[in-house]
Amino acid sequence: MNPMIRSLLLPMVIALLSFGSISCGDCVGAFGKEKVECNNGGTCNDGECDCLKGYSGVSCDSLDLCELNDVICVFGDCQDGLCECQSGYEGKLCETESRVKFLGKFRVSTEACDPLDTIAGREIEIKRDIFDASRISISDLFGYNNFPINGFFSKVEASVTPNSNSFVIFGQSPDDNSKTISGSGVIDNSDTNNIQINIDYTIVNGNKQYTCALNGKFIE
Repeated sequence: MNPMIRSLLLPMVIALLSFGSISCGDCVGAFGKEKVECNNGGTCNDGECDCLKGYSGVSCDSLDLCELNDVICVFGDCQDGLCECQSGYEGKLCETESRVKFLGKFRVSTEACDPLDTIAGREIEIKRDIFDASRISISDLFGYNNFPINGFFSKVEASVTPNSNSFVIFGQSPDDNSKTISGSGVIDNSDTNNIQINIDYTIVNGNKQYTCALNGKFIE
């Protein structure tokens, strides 16, 4: 080869080799498209971003706080790093049944229904509603055995208020007749050796109305 031509070609070859080595080191998209930029600590491999935990997307720009913080909701779904609980559950990870604090038997200290007689010494029992995780059933609240003329034969249903110590007795007719009950209740479990329950409710039977208040102590 002519020495002059060789001297001219050599710099061009060196330049091409240098350019090729730089291009190979860049992370480019398919078919040599624009350079791939990976954010939030992601790395580019074969033209695509490998994102760190909690990030996703073409450039690792999408943040998933649930994945990032390992949030696993027991009875719920994680949204933006926080658990949204199913009905009837509470707690940071929806791990606690809301109604469990109310379950058990209570000995009635007083059950006063103006203008009816005051009842004491008997028991009421609170159980899970088998059809609805957010509800409880109360046996012998304003029961027929203690109020034979006006009392209910059936259980009274109530809805538990999540993240609280209260429940609501929604308007209902336990015996499917014209006699109805509504009210609310609260449990005081600040002293585990002396757990108290208070239930305020109203009975409507035709043109008669009875305003009642019950206080009881947890026994088992």
